[in-house]
Amino acid sequence: MSYGANGSETLNPADTCIGRALVVYAPGVSGSVARAATRIADDLQAKGYLVELAGVRSGTAGNPSGYDVIVAGGPMYFGAVSGSIDGYLKTLPSNVKLGVFATTGSSNYVESDFASLVEQVASDTHNEKVAVKLILDGNETGDCADLVSTLMQQGMV
Repeated sequence: MSYGANGSETLNPADTCIGRALVVYAPGVSGSVARAATRIADDLQAKGYLVELAGVRSGTAGNPSGYDVIVAGGPMYFGAVSGSIDGYLKTLPSNVKLGVFATTGSSNYVESDFASLVEQVASDTHNEKVAVKLILDGNETGDCADLVSTLMQQGMV
């Protein structure tokens, strides 16, 4: 997978395809966002989705139509997701099934950071059915699985 903002990769399900998913990420500096995006894409693929894993500046990310679900994420800076993901969220239609994640660079959950992220996502998307998740250092696998599980439980994917 390309860890740059311009690359993309297609992940085909092993069995019958039940839908299409787009996972978009802004890579950040440490690589934690790309690893989280890959975990989320792998989980969706394992559940039967054809997944496009794409950097936020890729042509694939620039065409969000035709997907059953879109997940977007990037690094969090001072309680807000990165500017490139913030801008990307504003381009999505309000009726899209959406998950948003942010990596924190910390193993500590900070309620004010989560509240700020939720507020930012609500303002950007005007979408009432958005699953939002902080991805904490040391709990990436669990947090990524929780995001996909939340999407599934809400009937979003």
